[in-house]
Amino acid sequence: MSDPLTPPKRKDPLVVTRAGHVPPALRSRAATAMAARAGLGRFVLQVCDDCARATYPQRDRCPFCWGELRWQDQPDGAVIEAETTIRSSIDLFFKDHLPWRVGSARLDAGPMATVHLHGDVGQGDRVRMELKLDRSGNPALFAMPEKETPHMADDPQLRVFTADPKYRRVLVTDGRTATGQAVAEALLKAGAKTVFLGNADPLMRYPGQDRIEATPGSNLSG
Repeated sequence: MSDPLTPPKRKDPLVVTRAGHVPPALRSRAATAMAARAGLGRFVLQVCDDCARATYPQRDRCPFCWGELRWQDQPDGAVIEAETTIRSSIDLFFKDHLPWRVGSARLDAGPMATVHLHGDVGQGDRVRMELKLDRSGNPALFAMPEKETPHMADDPQLRVFTADPKYRRVLVTDGRTATGQAVAEALLKAGAKTVFLGNADPLMRYPGQDRIEATPGSNLSG
């Protein structure tokens, strides 16, 4: 079971602020095509036109028969065959997030894949695979518990791949519109610590401003 997320401590001004590093960028056209489909929430793999075998990671040609590859939606089930914890890395992004758990998963679609692991899964577990985008836009396979677990969304490794607003500070660029105000209220309801609303004309009041000013956690900025 994942530990529930706790509010962050007040920042120590003597401690160096973590830099906003991102993972390595996209490296191939196939990876870009996979990222576009991941952004739509699809779980896809390349399947060969000739031998009909699915393959991973993404490639330009089938590794079995050199045939043409097509993207197809696939079943998202898998079994974790092995797991390991990375405790040292030369990559600046992963150095800030160690330890980091990865594993080998036998996908129901056929291939064996290296995947990121949720804290509630381990070797031998049946899992549900999700195709997510990391902070540099890369597609990545993430192994989730097959069934919902307590505080599942609070897993620190999962939060690297998501935009869950819980305990985060969020900027809504236009706080003068009804849409911007509705977004701000939804973010606060979802657990955001503070929502900053942009106000391009602070000298002029607008509909809903009194309600926004009275809402705990909202912050109007000019």
